[in-house]
Amino acid sequence: MGEKIVVSFDIGGTNLRGAVVALEADGPRLLDQVRRATPNYLLGPDTPAAERLADVLGFIAEYFNASRERFGANALAAAFPGPIVGESTVLALPTVWGPDGQSLCPFDLGAMLAERLPGVPMKLMNDVTAAGYRFVGDSDDFALLTLGSAIGLKVFIDGVPRVGPHGYGGELTHMVFDPSPDAPRCDCGGQGHLGALASGRAWQRVSAAASAAGREPDLLAFVEPLSRAVAMLHYSLGLERFIFSGGLAEGLGEPLRTAIVASAQGQGWQVGQDWNAMIELAPADDAHALLGGALAFADR
Repeated sequence: MGEKIVVSFDIGGTNLRGAVVALEADGPRLLDQVRRATPNYLLGPDTPAAERLADVLGFIAEYFNASRERFGANALAAAFPGPIVGESTVLALPTVWGPDGQSLCPFDLGAMLAERLPGVPMKLMNDVTAAGYRFVGDSDDFALLTLGSAIGLKVFIDGVPRVGPHGYGGELTHMVFDPSPDAPRCDCGGQGHLGALASGRAWQRVSAAASAAGREPDLLAFVEPLSRAVAMLHYSLGLERFIFSGGLAEGLGEPLRTAIVASAQGQGWQVGQDWNAMIELAPADDAHALLGGALAFADR
């Protein structure tokens, strides 16, 4: 493969980010970055989901064209916060457009981008899948959890993301972890999902409630659902590496990791597991999906 200059996108629930990545012999190198707010349903609740999608596609096309002219970019990788089946069919994007936007799904993201960028080679994938490719090589079996606006998860076995035949793998975060009738509601419309209990948006809600009551938020109680998810993956698959990334992980840092370690020790059978060694924080550079997406393009 000749030198590739990939324009890589990380479409998050809070921010849209793009980067120009040179795939060089000694690894990927960032040449440029751009960021703007995501037109999500919380910022514009009256904006139709179709308009929010068009805004996102416009951001991708505009930055790619500018990067092609400036850097000679010749490929595109884009990571989206929802399940993607096949090459480019999006099944849901709840953190961007909320429950009402499900009426647009499924849709062929690749076809929409090809209309705006004809002839451009592209790789489209789930955002956590993209981020996971950055860590392949350090170890081939691991789980990556991203704590951002929502919670993302992907399990890599033998260096390959395991999503199943229909792309549903990794959506443990939309499983009910709190069945109580007053459990918080998830972006997807479900109630008591892991993503509603322990995401960045959930921490904002918990922190605000604690502040109103004149106390500090209980971090150990907050991470209990996360440690339960870690334990489920460990006991079912035997995974021994769990990487936490995303804005919340970067913001809370080591206290978050320490709390997850402490909580995991009470989640099941203890036969000598070193939870402290098994649970780690990703590098706090917020570039995992951007770099991993470019690497995934090279790997395709």
